[in-house]
Amino acid sequence: MNRRDAIQRVAFLMGGALSAPTMIAMLEGCKSNPASEAASSFALSTDYKTLVAEIAEIIIPKTSTPGAKEAGVGPFVEMMLKDCYSAAQQEHFVKGLDAVEEESKKASGKKFLESTPEQQVAILKKCEAAANDEAKKNESAKKMVDSETGLTKEAKGKTEAPPVPFFKLMKELTLMGYFTSEIGCKQALAYVEVPGKYEGCVKMTPGQKAWAL
Repeated sequence: MNRRDAIQRVAFLMGGALSAPTMIAMLEGCKSNPASEAASSFALSTDYKTLVAEIAEIIIPKTSTPGAKEAGVGPFVEMMLKDCYSAAQQEHFVKGLDAVEEESKKASGKKFLESTPEQQVAILKKCEAAANDEAKKNESAKKMVDSETGLTKEAKGKTEAPPVPFFKLMKELTLMGYFTSEIGCKQALAYVEVPGKYEGCVKMTPGQKAWAL
């Protein structure tokens, strides 16, 4: 199985935990299309490559198993943004990184990477709260209130979906990148190189790792 197959399987199993744009990108396998070709020149700055890798490491830190940095999640996030998302989503993501730095300077007068671990976590919690608020606003914008009945109904007509909130997409791509990497599959999950017969019901033991796909 190649990594693209693994990504598609993980996307399918995560289901509702992923935003619609991410599910579409994963299940379509990032096929060539005018939007992705137009955005093919996308690249993060050197500072932002480091920032993305650090945020991913905070989401999945090194413990008894390797963290996101060792799994190469930072480059994976950039690759996915470049190959699978629209220019509007790419721009929105970069604005999210801008907001992280602005929030860090506001909180401590330092860049995010110069802040203490505690300060970094506090900043990302604010980013998560902002992402949740943004997602709620996006959902509300899809609905209209009928003037006669007062009932809420879905807005009709073809409208462009708003970008996925920065921190939500960051978490999605971090999980996707980590658990489809060799490190994630073989060390964070229970990996069987040559599976045996199919067993529909397997007894689990306390603390047992989830199975790699």
